[in-house]
Amino acid sequence: MKIYFLLILSLFSASLNAQVYWQTDFEQAKKSALVTGKRIVVECYHPECTHCQLLNENLNNGALAKYLNDNYTNLKIDLTKLDEVKILEEKNIRLINYPIFLFFDKEGNFEYFIEPRETPIDIIRQFELERGNSCVDCDKSQSLGTIEKVRCAVFYRLNKNYEKSNAVCNRFFKELSDTEKNQIGPWTVFKKVVYSTNNDFFKFYMNNQALVASLEGNNGKEKDVFATVISQQIKYLENKGKFPAWELDSINSYLIRMGANEKQRLAWTWSLELVHHLSNIDYFSAIALCRKMSENYPDISTFGFLSEKINEKVAGNEMYMYFSEIRQNWLAGLKDPRQKLQFYKQSALYYGKNKQKDECAEALESASKFGLSQSEKGSMLVKYCQQ
Repeated sequence: MKIYFLLILSLFSASLNAQVYWQTDFEQAKKSALVTGKRIVVECYHPECTHCQLLNENLNNGALAKYLNDNYTNLKIDLTKLDEVKILEEKNIRLINYPIFLFFDKEGNFEYFIEPRETPIDIIRQFELERGNSCVDCDKSQSLGTIEKVRCAVFYRLNKNYEKSNAVCNRFFKELSDTEKNQIGPWTVFKKVVYSTNNDFFKFYMNNQALVASLEGNNGKEKDVFATVISQQIKYLENKGKFPAWELDSINSYLIRMGANEKQRLAWTWSLELVHHLSNIDYFSAIALCRKMSENYPDISTFGFLSEKINEKVAGNEMYMYFSEIRQNWLAGLKDPRQKLQFYKQSALYYGKNKQKDECAEALESASKFGLSQSEKGSMLVKYCQQ
């Protein structure tokens, strides 16, 4: 600790006019890191977040700015700017809170993270304590303390590593005593680390909803926590594509236990169920599900988002029968130009997959009247209408 104190003292006695030198591009940051040997640190913030505003005020501190410039290759991401957020998407990183510092090696591999403290001195201490750290293989250690287990689980959640996240959560939960499971601490940890419904942590608290309701002060917020985890599980399975039927049954059972009726469960799971049927080449069940959706949600936009999902997942004409069934009702109910654009674009895809070249081209011509660009029209003509 004496070394840290002397380091911080020397920094604060240095020029207070220093400013953080920010790279503007991740690839450029990698090139700089390769030359200097300095790790890349990425600050992720949202301009409306009060903690982020405080952090950015701290980053104007000369000592902290000098420390970052001397030791790291610095980059920042404004989470409201899609072109900057693409860096996270390309790295398969999903933030669960902000502000946060993400650390990468000089090759651009994600290594660990820091949730910043509230003063420049404390932030420098954090950075010094974590220098040389890596969470990449943190699950291999047999002697992780509580803080390390939580950190490890958060790392895998950030990294969207489903299997390792579950393994760490199960390990953490297994080592809790029965008394500890009933206390606020583990429930607080649960809200921070659990990424999936398929772990013992989630199952325990789902089975003890009265307990967590009391831990939350009986304000109903625990349902929001469960809903967030369930939605994450649904997204994970959708991206996976093919998954066993028990996964869908499990999600439905959790929704029932949370009090959702059939229509509400359908709103939650229709996309996942449709993906399941299409991935298993069960087109009869897929059409039955689409009909059920239209009955429960008769708004004309239902046809649109069902068709987008179908055309995204089905390469051939196996669902053309469904399009033939809904085409007239779908078109007749359209009033908004954006909905008409969607209709004609999706129609072109159905026609193209059914080898109806003329109808495909006519649909794209109609779509151009409602905003389809000439470049996109040309691309779709080649890809779908000239097969």
